[in-house]
Amino acid sequence: MTLGDGNIVADLKKWLNAYIQEVANKNLSARTLTIYTGILEGFIEYARGYQGEAKIEDINRLFLNGYLADKENLSKSFSASSKKLHITVLKTFFSFITENNDNNADYEKMFRKMKIKVELKEKPSLSEEEITKVLNYIEREKQGPRNRLINYRNALLCKTFLYSGLRVGELLPLRICDFKYDEENNVYALLVVGKGDKERFVYLPADMVDEELEVLREEKGEGWHVCETRYGRLANRSNLWTIMTGIFARAGVNKKGLHILRHTFARRLVSRDVNLKTISELLGHSDISITAKFYARTSESNKMAAVRSA
Repeated sequence: MTLGDGNIVADLKKWLNAYIQEVANKNLSARTLTIYTGILEGFIEYARGYQGEAKIEDINRLFLNGYLADKENLSKSFSASSKKLHITVLKTFFSFITENNDNNADYEKMFRKMKIKVELKEKPSLSEEEITKVLNYIEREKQGPRNRLINYRNALLCKTFLYSGLRVGELLPLRICDFKYDEENNVYALLVVGKGDKERFVYLPADMVDEELEVLREEKGEGWHVCETRYGRLANRSNLWTIMTGIFARAGVNKKGLHILRHTFARRLVSRDVNLKTISELLGHSDISITAKFYARTSESNKMAAVRSA
């Protein structure tokens, strides 16, 4: 494909359309596609300021640094990790252009030596004390006289996140009938579709959710979505964030969000010395190195225990 026709914005848009089609064919998640598209459209808007002054072949490291500096000036939340993400997306985009243009233009060189050091922060999770507070709270709510169905649904949602490590997008489509009981192992098996449309099984201890499933099955039937609202609509990611954050607050836990329960699931398995490969497969990570990077940190007590047993 020809590199450009002299209009920097039109040329970048042409390449963006081709690139997004290429990325979409790799079965990336809808959220990933949205992030990639948003970053690249933002870059094109920045290039619009140079319309008539620069062409696509004039884009170099100085141009790229100008874009990143502009992002930093416009947003205080443009952290080192955000900067690294933008560079990564732009690098893959311009690598695509390098590989597919007929003019032999090489953009990969402008990314050399552009490495952003990001401090790896431990993923937030609930402590055992906080887990107990949350579980005690949802049990109390189930006994309350009001909103019985919603309270049981909330309990099921909370426990499913906590004991299976599911992502939000993996839980949203599930129905009561998707909880398949394995009598031999006393667990519920859930077949979920993860990132890249990859299927995997996750498991829930049956004793933890038997009561919730029984009540919801009797009230709503096997085909009821576990994320359905009292008005019959399917809850979205934002709804679930609000529900779970409200549960934390009322339980006396100063934490927010949904993914924190997934992190808690992973950290608990690590603390129990579960094989890292097993944890990786339960979480649906594409590579065990991802699991190791974010979760394979031991505690001081574990280190001392290891020394004592040596």
